Amino acid sequence: MNRLIVAMKELFIAAANCGGELARTASFTVENVDWTGALNNAAPATNPIVDVHLDEACANVGPQGSASLAAAEAMLAASDQLTWRPSYRDRDGEPDMAALSRNFTATSIIGAGELLPSDKVKAGFTLQAPDTYYPGHVHDAEESYWIIGGRGDWKVATQPWFPVAPGDSIFHQSGVRHTMQTNEHAMLTVWLWTSHLDSEVVMVRG
Repeated sequence: MNRLIVAMKELFIAAANCGGELARTASFTVENVDWTGALNNAAPATNPIVDVHLDEACANVGPQGSASLAAAEAMLAASDQLTWRPSYRDRDGEPDMAALSRNFTATSIIGAGELLPSDKVKAGFTLQAPDTYYPGHVHDAEESYWIIGGRGDWKVATQPWFPVAPGDSIFHQSGVRHTMQTNEHAMLTVWLWTSHLDSEVVMVRG
């Protein structure tokens, strides 16, 4: 587990040196998380999406020496010790959400009550299976994403769709709609919330 924590810290340190909003949120995280603090005991819970698609996502990563490669390798080593949570199981009556629930999972690593406790930020990993659409949604939390493995397409607000690959990063301002689509590859990301940590995710269609 320590290797995973170190890899996340190194990812944020690298991002802090790149400028822009992601540098701001990454710097805030580096400065406000107790990286040497005691880890909570995890309650391992696997997910079929992880069993089927994690290896594939981690086979399509950044170059040797990159922060994304280090994060992917650390995730592979620790994945069976993490709590992979089902997503949106309470919305099976909505066809697009039912499809997402079968093909998307997340694990929280940093946050209140999580593996590495923090009351300043929340962060973790998501894994999205191939050919999966994550409908447009908003939340009050400002959010940063780093693509660790795999590929996909992303849409922020009214901007056109754009492709993402390992090493890419995306910032969502508070309340800005965003949408994700995978195609032939699964996609592994690191996500980070640095405000409104208890905000609700609200789907916005149309």
